[in-house]
Amino acid sequence: MTARPASSRRATSRPPVGDPIRALTLLVCGAALAATATMAASRLSLPSDGAFIPTEQWNWTSDGVEVAPLAPSSSFRAGDIEVAVNGRPLDFWASAALVPPWFLGPRSVGSTVDVAVRRDGQPVELKVTLEPFVSDRLAGAPLGLVVFGVGALLLALVLILRRPQATAIRLLFVGVCCNTADIVAWEVGLQPMDLVSRSPFLYAFAVATLTNLVFWACLVHLLAIYPVRAGWVARRPSNVFWIYAGPLLAFGLGAVVTRLLGGTTLAWFDRLGTVLALVVSAMMITILGSIAAGYRRTPAPRRPQVRVLAITLGVAASASLFLTSLPIAVLGHPLAPRSAVAVVALPVIVALALAVIRDRLFQVDLLASSRRRIVAAREEERMRLRRDLHDGLGPTLAALGLKVDRARAEVTTDPDAVGPSLDEIRADLRSAIAQIRGLARELRPPGLDALGLVDALRQQLAAIGGPDGPAVELQAGPIGPLSPAIEVAAYRIVVEAVTNAIRHADATRCSVSLVVDRDLLVIRVADDGRGIEPGPVGVGTRAMYERASELGGELIVEAGPSGGSVVSATLPMGPTAVIEPASRIEGSGQSSAVRETLA
Repeated sequence: MTARPASSRRATSRPPVGDPIRALTLLVCGAALAATATMAASRLSLPSDGAFIPTEQWNWTSDGVEVAPLAPSSSFRAGDIEVAVNGRPLDFWASAALVPPWFLGPRSVGSTVDVAVRRDGQPVELKVTLEPFVSDRLAGAPLGLVVFGVGALLLALVLILRRPQATAIRLLFVGVCCNTADIVAWEVGLQPMDLVSRSPFLYAFAVATLTNLVFWACLVHLLAIYPVRAGWVARRPSNVFWIYAGPLLAFGLGAVVTRLLGGTTLAWFDRLGTVLALVVSAMMITILGSIAAGYRRTPAPRRPQVRVLAITLGVAASASLFLTSLPIAVLGHPLAPRSAVAVVALPVIVALALAVIRDRLFQVDLLASSRRRIVAAREEERMRLRRDLHDGLGPTLAALGLKVDRARAEVTTDPDAVGPSLDEIRADLRSAIAQIRGLARELRPPGLDALGLVDALRQQLAAIGGPDGPAVELQAGPIGPLSPAIEVAAYRIVVEAVTNAIRHADATRCSVSLVVDRDLLVIRVADDGRGIEPGPVGVGTRAMYERASELGGELIVEAGPSGGSVVSATLPMGPTAVIEPASRIEGSGQSSAVRETLA
């Protein structure tokens, strides 16, 4: 097998690109905050007819919607069904508001409007003067909900300013921004006049509805990576896409299906409330399952740090599910107001703050201890090299020098004895070269520089399996140039995982895959051995954990779906580049199949 020059392996590398996650984070947060600002500005600047649609009920009929008065002086009464404005049915205004173009500014409707309502089953005509928005509605906002929203927003702002690159904190900030828009939308409330005048509040309200789904998706994503990354995320980070796309697609599909059922636009609005409640209920059930799964995969020493957060978040999610979203989907109205659920959720803010503080301290301690281990390991490695050089290679070279002096003397005194002396010198030179190669091999596998990561693994795994040993299958997608540290870590993790499976688990087949997903090198080693046995973690397994953590990655060892065990590791890497296609290695060490993987 001939070695390929490094330049040929790296010639197809692609230039680095920007951070799409950061751009998407800014886009979603910007949309949520823009919707919040738009709703606030609309209410403060545009006139109102003194009625709003109670979001706790969201009672739409085929020809009208239930409204409530904004203030005691309003012409409306609680329970009125508004059916027409200025002689046109409310459904006409609702249908017209859905026709593009949008966001062209509010339509002028004059200073007074004629409103037809159905009050206690009887038609009533009202002449309403448009006036500035009554602040009594905002003044009566539930204190618990306000404290929850403001507290969450302040905590997220502090954290994102201190650690803007942390994924968990990004998710928290995005979720809080989306939740802020949702709180403002549902507490300020939609008004029938928003449909008539095509107010910007109407369209910002629609955006806030979508951000509500993003908020719950952020919670699911956060629970999938904190405190320990879930295996399905570690093995394939692209699965995160479906955390967000799934709810949005489900809501969009529900909106289309309910629209196709026919009826008026107002009746469709009523069905949209049910669809939203069903999707949110499904997400809350997912959140409850994610809380339990995240707690189970958390190492025992860390469970006390996340126990309070898990309990408070579980209680809040259960309250939201069984008191609001599920009753809305089934009964058409909640069993308790959102303010009551907000009070239940208040401990989540405190628990989250404590968890972040503890996690930060824990990360600092982990960094310090990891740094101490690295320094200690470096000093031990230096001492070992010094000992090997001093006690092994040093005496060999010293003896070699004496033998050279003896051979020089024998040239003049006994020329026939020079031949055996030169043979001894040649043998000592070979021994010294072998020692130098052994030291170099321990520092860095030579195959990495000569062959690259994939071919070096192919060669080593074939040697581990042997001619008649277990079958080892290697699949590698397009992998770009890696840093030396990542190459060594990936090589050592794969070799150690396969060796453990064959020697300690009696595996007859191992499957190794290396895939680049965005900026992560994803490693997966699966076997059909005896599986994970109880007892302390071995030295080799502990070394795999440390190699991954020192590079900022993660490693998970778990039972396989059909027996055996699975070792999954994710290592951060630089820009991707294309190299040779995947291959298959059998116990004989010869390639039996070649799979080409397109970049």
